[in-house]
Amino acid sequence: CHHITGECRCPPGWTGHDCRHPCSGGRWGPGCENTCDCRNSDGSCDPVTGSCFCEPGFTGQRCE
Repeated sequence: CHHITGECRCPPGWTGHDCRHPCSGGRWGPGCENTCDCRNSDGSCDPVTGSCFCEPGFTGQRCE
């Protein structure tokens, strides 16, 4: 946290006042600014790296 303002700068993949919440809603990266580009049913990906979580039977960078 910033030594004067107390504002936390969250590491990539985390958000919230105290950085305790992972990115959600298909978002990832610093400030949860990136959108997951996955072809899985819920469009979810790793909140830090953006790697897609593929459903069984699907592979590839985008689960295509």
